[in-house]
Amino acid sequence: MEILKAIILGAVQGLTEFLPVSSSGHLVILGEILGRELGGEGSTAQSVLLHLGSWLAILIVFRKDILKLVWPRFDVRSFGLLFLASLPAAIVGLTIKKLLPGAQESWIETNVLQSPWVACFGLMFTAAVLWLAERKRELFVTFENARGKQFWLVGIVGVAQMVALLPGVSRSGSTICMALMLHWVKSDAVKLSFLMGLIAIGGAGLIEAKEISHIEPAPAAAGFVASLVFSLIG
Repeated sequence: MEILKAIILGAVQGLTEFLPVSSSGHLVILGEILGRELGGEGSTAQSVLLHLGSWLAILIVFRKDILKLVWPRFDVRSFGLLFLASLPAAIVGLTIKKLLPGAQESWIETNVLQSPWVACFGLMFTAAVLWLAERKRELFVTFENARGKQFWLVGIVGVAQMVALLPGVSRSGSTICMALMLHWVKSDAVKLSFLMGLIAIGGAGLIEAKEISHIEPAPAAAGFVASLVFSLIG
């Protein structure tokens, strides 16, 4: 039963990862239906584990773009922009996980990060953001041509990613839509969003590594593989 649950959750994670519909929000709601814990560990570690399957899929899909950042020349500027974009979410995430007392962290996880009600409101917020971005089509400034404003623009997109720590608020949807509303071309917005996602998901994996290690191996492997496979075919 735990393995089947892991496969279902992994499939949902994978199918929704590359869509601006908040995979985490769907996992929270589905987890409420199927049961919150998977293989001996709580919902946050479970969600991060499933996201790591999608993380590997992003590496595969965007491998050429990633390679361009390091070969034939290490692109210090682009890495700096990605670091800046990832900073707001990293600060909030580390504050919750490492600096708050255990009781407060537990309250935030239970009543905010894993709340199906928050996820429902987050999904409605995501829908509103998508609608707003769809009405803002004047895409005339490219990522490359806005060099004088890049750090400011990327910082704003990073704040959008920070908001997406809330369940139901799509990380890719928020960051792509914010970039579009700042008049980036769509291809650059999508590329930046998923490269940011590599850092965000990878960082979450490091933070939750201890808790992830407590998940039973069979459900963990089933969920991870399902997430990877469905991310690639989704």
